[in-house]
Amino acid sequence: MILSSQLRRIAVLAATLGLCLTSPSCNLLGTAASAGLLKLQFGCLAEGSLIDTPAGPVAVEDLSTGDLVTGYRGEVVVVRQVHQYHEEPSRPGHLRLGFENGATLVLSRRHRVDGVPAEDLAAGDEVAGNRLLSVEAVRGISRSFDLLTDDAGYRIGGIPVNSMIEEMAAAR
Repeated sequence: MILSSQLRRIAVLAATLGLCLTSPSCNLLGTAASAGLLKLQFGCLAEGSLIDTPAGPVAVEDLSTGDLVTGYRGEVVVVRQVHQYHEEPSRPGHLRLGFENGATLVLSRRHRVDGVPAEDLAAGDEVAGNRLLSVEAVRGISRSFDLLTDDAGYRIGGIPVNSMIEEMAAAR
């Protein structure tokens, strides 16, 4: 009986979300996303991603609000927020991008790099003056992160990476 009740609740939630996806006036998804209940299809960086800082690369999970990083435009900026998400490690939801300058980015398919979703990039593309050498699907990511900074994002190995936090908040 309890299982049946839980299944009914799940069915009602699924139907509500389905209707909400087709209704431009529904703000349920944005509200759920901003409450940390739903990540939508935006994207984040895999745990262990090395963010450029004035003191050298620092793992994204080791950064805190108030820390200084190299911003999207290459200037030193303040981290305003750090967001962390649980990922499903069995899904290949992330890509590893390898650049000619040695930079490696592991991020979700929809995360933007220099304004372009990672899934739209291909080997040979030029990104902020750096040639992209490889793009490969990655599994096994269990945590991801994103940073809100004083400008449009941050840098990894000199590559400008967009923050997706404001875009997620605007989805409501």
